[in-house]
Amino acid sequence: MKKIFGILIFTFVVSVVFATTIYDIQYTDVPGPDGTYPSLFEDQEVTVTGIVTGVEFSHYKDNFFIEMSDGDPWCGVYVFMAGDTTLVVGDEVEITGTVREYNGLTEISGYDDTFISVTLLSSGNTIPAPIVVQTADLTDAATTEPYEGGLVEVNDVVVTEEQINFGQWYVTDISAIPCQIDDGFFYLNSVTPEIIIVLGMEWAIIRGCLDYSYDEYGINPRTPDDLIDEVSSDENTVNINSEFIGCYPNPFNPQTTAYLNLKNDSKVTLNVYNIKGEMVKTLVDENLISGEHHIIWDGTDNNNSKVSSGIYFFESDINNDGGDYTSVKKVILLK
Repeated sequence: MKKIFGILIFTFVVSVVFATTIYDIQYTDVPGPDGTYPSLFEDQEVTVTGIVTGVEFSHYKDNFFIEMSDGDPWCGVYVFMAGDTTLVVGDEVEITGTVREYNGLTEISGYDDTFISVTLLSSGNTIPAPIVVQTADLTDAATTEPYEGGLVEVNDVVVTEEQINFGQWYVTDISAIPCQIDDGFFYLNSVTPEIIIVLGMEWAIIRGCLDYSYDEYGINPRTPDDLIDEVSSDENTVNINSEFIGCYPNPFNPQTTAYLNLKNDSKVTLNVYNIKGEMVKTLVDENLISGEHHIIWDGTDNNNSKVSSGIYFFESDINNDGGDYTSVKKVILLK
């Protein structure tokens, strides 16, 4: 009896130590013939556990994302056609299903009557923190594959292309290489208030689950709360009490106007920088009285030479009795 008990304990320990993980399914450094990175477990049945990070992808209840609790690269995966589940974000689940590659996206699939099961283990778990990446990290399979299926976020981005085709739009950060934002979880015109994407709009944070579709990676915000502007996490509005309101028009050609609203007499410095962090032009470096001020930039540098089209940054430093206020706004010069 003791011998049998010992064998059972050994078998249990081995099964735990060598259990398949999402990382095992996702990790590979071997590119496929189409340039994507297919799972080394393709067409194999696996059993993995993970925490639900996004539900009702593609607007169906049986599609969701899960991720390992540590939230590292290679630790998220998409679950497809798992049945009409009632899962919510934060549920820990055990999934048994077959690993498939659908046009470059690794998924655990129940497609075409393939066996798949979902077991709820617990609820109310803390979801993994999003991995902060640059937009440039999400444009090439070699750099993006580690984040596929995971929860990611980009910071301090500006809209470079409004919604097109199937609802996708594009943003870029200081890396100046745009990435796609898509509506896999909800349509922007289906929420209240409706979210309207405008060229030049700025977002402090955009987070969501990363998928691969139509030869392109895309961040899919799960709810409007995943779209966070630089003033408020609830709505994309401008704070009228800000010292530096913003620039209009944006994008612009041939000139844009920076709007300041000074609550006190202030020492103001307003400089323009390019995406390399090099100062292009000083627009203001003087004391200004309280009230509104409109400062025009005509797209020239300190030598009055025309600069090239692209992304630029207005950095303001406003010093008065109320303290020192610094702000950075992005603008796009189009030619």
